[in-house]
This record gives sequence, C-alpha cells and structure tokens, in this order.
Amino acid sequence: MDGMSAASVSRPRASSTPEPLVLEDLDAVRDLERFLTRAKAMSDTGVRLQSAGSVLAAWVSVLQPRGLGDRVPVALGLRTLRLTEPASPAVDEVYPISSILERLARMQGEGLTALAHPPVTESVTWTAVTPPRSGWQPVAVVEDAELQQIAQDGVRELGSALPTDPGASMVAQARAAVWGRMLGGPNEHEGILPAAAAFAAHGLGFLTPGGSATVHAQGPWTRLSSPAGHVLCRTSPRL
Repeated sequence: MDGMSAASVSRPRASSTPEPLVLEDLDAVRDLERFLTRAKAMSDTGVRLQSAGSVLAAWVSVLQPRGLGDRVPVALGLRTLRLTEPASPAVDEVYPISSILERLARMQGEGLTALAHPPVTESVTWTAVTPPRSGWQPVAVVEDAELQQIAQDGVRELGSALPTDPGASMVAQARAAVWGRMLGGPNEHEGILPAAAAFAAHGLGFLTPGGSATVHAQGPWTRLSSPAGHVLCRTSPRL
C-alpha cells in the first residue's frame, strides 16, 4: 500500500438517498466544521463518514505516500460524534470536504442539526489503508506541548530544507525524513511514535495547552489519542 497516492475520483451516489445524519446538537455541527476546515487546509482528499450505531466517525487523510518509493508514514485523522439515532442504513461513504462544509455552514445558519448526504461521492485510495479495530496496547503518555513543538520544528525544518521550486522526488524524500522520524527511542529509526502523528494532531486542532495524549500501538500502527480526536499512523518498514 505504500505506493498508493491520494488521488480521488468523483462519482454520483446511488439513486437511493440515505436519511440525513442527525448530529446531537449545534455544538457538534460546529465541532465537525472546525475539524474539516483544518483537514481541508492540510490535505483536501475527502472525508470518510462511517456510522456505527449512534456514533459517526469522520476520517481524513493528512499524510499518504504519493507513489512508489515514497516512505512518508500514513497519517489519518479521526473525529467521532454522537448521532441522535442510529443511521439507517449504516453509512460508509467518502465525500468532498467542501460539500460537507457547505452543508454544515447552512445548518448553522438555519439552526439545524440534520446533515444531508451530498449527491456526489469520491473514490480515494487512502481508504484502502485500514487501521486495526482491536489489539491496541498502551505505550506512553505525551504532553501536548511537546507534540506541538515537534510539529512546529518539523514544518520549519522542511521549509529550510527545500528550495523554492523543488521536484516531487525531493519533496517526498524531505517529507519522509522529517515526518517519518521516530520519537521517544534511542535514534530516529526506533521509537514509539512517528513525527507525522504530532504534525497531524497539531494541524487538526487536537492539542490543547496543558493537555496530554496517549499512545497505543498495534503492529505497524500507532494511535495518538486526545479528548479532541485521534491520529492513526502506519510507518513503512525499514529496508
């Protein structure tokens, strides 16, 4: 899966229209809008909405390998929200982020909490990368301030490392070197968490002053969890 890009293809949704997803309250509407606004600024590659009972999971891709040989870690953002009642039928679709944001803005203006499904869905390769649902083992607790500093340092490092008009190969190598760096270990190749997790958590607004996040691991996957959301990362095996 490391050779996958984040390319997307739009397609009309099936003729049967699912019932709107009714969020718990207007605070949830605003929360989802903030999350998707940040996600769109980082990587506008669609939002996957999945329902399970009365819980709605909103998935976004922050980092993905852009081709063969790109060793940047996979970094997915996840925000869960409550629904007033289970979606029927259950939902698992990818929509353009802009389409969902337009609906959320209209909902707030009208004081509504029912999210209607956009008429067009997207087919994106990053949804084929599926984190495990169980088997996670606790690893560590990390201060949000430390994660924020790592993210900001990484952005500055990339900015200084890349020339004005870098080629795709140079960008891929730089991204992999910075965001693939492992934290909390004896060296940058061994650790508990890739820097990509800090970058995603910071960019998606999951970090708070004085807060902390927990780290769990399962095979090649790492999960960084805070009260605001989760980041799930998968690192490429070292050659």
